[in-house]
Amino acid sequence: MISWKIGIVAVAVAALALILLPLHAARASAPAAIRYQGTSAVGALAILKPNGSISHVRCTGSVLKSPAGNLILTAAHCLGRVPPTAMAFIPDYRHGSRSYPDGLWRVTGQVLPADWLPSRNVNSDFAFLTVNGDVQAKAGAETLGASSPVPASVQVIAYTSPGYPVTCTRPPTTITVSGQQQLEFACGGYASGSSGAPFLANVNARTGNGTVIGVLGGYQKGGRAPSVSYSSPFGTSVRAFYEAVILAQRADGGG
Repeated sequence: MISWKIGIVAVAVAALALILLPLHAARASAPAAIRYQGTSAVGALAILKPNGSISHVRCTGSVLKSPAGNLILTAAHCLGRVPPTAMAFIPDYRHGSRSYPDGLWRVTGQVLPADWLPSRNVNSDFAFLTVNGDVQAKAGAETLGASSPVPASVQVIAYTSPGYPVTCTRPPTTITVSGQQQLEFACGGYASGSSGAPFLANVNARTGNGTVIGVLGGYQKGGRAPSVSYSSPFGTSVRAFYEAVILAQRADGGG
């Protein structure tokens, strides 16, 4: 379990449940997403019914390397409508399947950047979850990287609302929001469930794993096409936040 003594915790999430609504990339005339057949380090963040069965796919998450093997990266705006313990991470989930080769991992905690709440800073739309076990040993993991310099191409793996993972691979562009450079990415076919999807660079052709340089957060308002999605800037601040989470895990005997 993560120690919540690192000073950057989500104690107000439940109280703000009604205002943390997901921002998803909608369908439009952009490169079409295709069915994904890659690494199981990417999976669905599903809402569970009281009996433990799956209600629906809420967002996308990816396993991030950690000593405890239980760390999931997603978008901050995916959280808040339900308690973390009502969610589960399912690597390589396929809609309708009752078999989970890499397991169903219940969420045990969440940590959000301090400046995400209460204003929902668009440059801090990322979050870490912990799950009840070493999912990394089963599904593999992605490596945390930085969004600058901007790579020539990124692969974005995301879940659609029916519950199937799809992928788009193409060159990203950038946009400046509140003085910060965000990655900009267009893909027709992404919809509800896509938020939190990893922006992967340097993807290994054999394992399918890569370097996460952002997560799909949503779209910016103000005349931009809703099919265009954005990622918060990943750099030194995200790295420091990640390392603080790891240190907290170690302090609690989790790695």
